[in-house]
Amino acid sequence: MTSKTPPHVAAQATQSGVLQNRARLTLIGVMGSQKAPRALLMTSSGRTLRVELGDRTPSGKVVAIDAHSIVLNGGQGATRLSMPN
Repeated sequence: MTSKTPPHVAAQATQSGVLQNRARLTLIGVMGSQKAPRALLMTSSGRTLRVELGDRTPSGKVVAIDAHSIVLNGGQGATRLSMPN
């Protein structure tokens, strides 16, 4: 992982309303190192969560975090969340 913000992420971070009215949990950022990755999530109610491997979210347990996505294991199986387009 890198500490430099990718251009597409920086562009979305400055657009008004991009993260409003999401119907589900949304990945809004990935940070940390490869050995200790963390992710920033936004719930459908607008609450933000900072999570790491093993943490529980409303959609399941965090089982993987990479540079662009997070994998949650819940009642419906594994779900991958990627950064919004």
